[in-house]
Amino acid sequence: MLLWSHMLHKRLFAIFLLLTTLLLLAATLAYSKTSADSTTVCDRFLHSDLIFTGSAETTWITAIETHKSPIHKRSEKSKRVRFLVREWFKGQRQNTVEVWMTPAECDLTVEANQTYLIYARLNKENGRTESNGCMGTVPVASAASDLSYLTAAQLGSAQATRLSGNAGAPGLNVQMKSGINTRYALSDAAGIFTFDGLPAGDWQLSVVGGASKPVQLTPNGCLTEDLPR
Repeated sequence: MLLWSHMLHKRLFAIFLLLTTLLLLAATLAYSKTSADSTTVCDRFLHSDLIFTGSAETTWITAIETHKSPIHKRSEKSKRVRFLVREWFKGQRQNTVEVWMTPAECDLTVEANQTYLIYARLNKENGRTESNGCMGTVPVASAASDLSYLTAAQLGSAQATRLSGNAGAPGLNVQMKSGINTRYALSDAAGIFTFDGLPAGDWQLSVVGGASKPVQLTPNGCLTEDLPR
């Protein structure tokens, strides 16, 4: 009887370890999928509470212990940085903003006196503003594409649109036409073209002189449409 009870306990313990391992694996996979910034600028714009450019006025002010990461299996720290606002895109404007830079898988090093494009969310539970590289925060020098969209988005949701795609070759003159409204973009070295701030609605996309394809732009929407090669 004692031997049978001992074996039963060993089996139950083995099952417990297996279930624990599976749960940790599931948590790790879920964390990985949500941590990497694979969103479009439209997603970042919609899901952020505050968006602005600002220079890091001070280095890290403070640090606190947060939670143990299922990936790194160690205590991680959130760090607070005060930014001097340069340009405001979304949220209630402030001259300075203290942002808690939370742990994330997307590399981001914040240095004093450098300017960044900040995508931030309000953590009402902790009463603080939070951001990290996985939310889209980057140095302004790397943010030209996002800034183009954000400038257009300031005109309203109907012009918070982006259309991008591959024209098939570099240096092609790509055209978007809707009634009498016509816009042009030149494809880059990789053949990529981008239109920001087109009014939402029905458009015709083409390389100038070529066949066109219908495109429908929606407010606050990013769309990818490649042209035939």
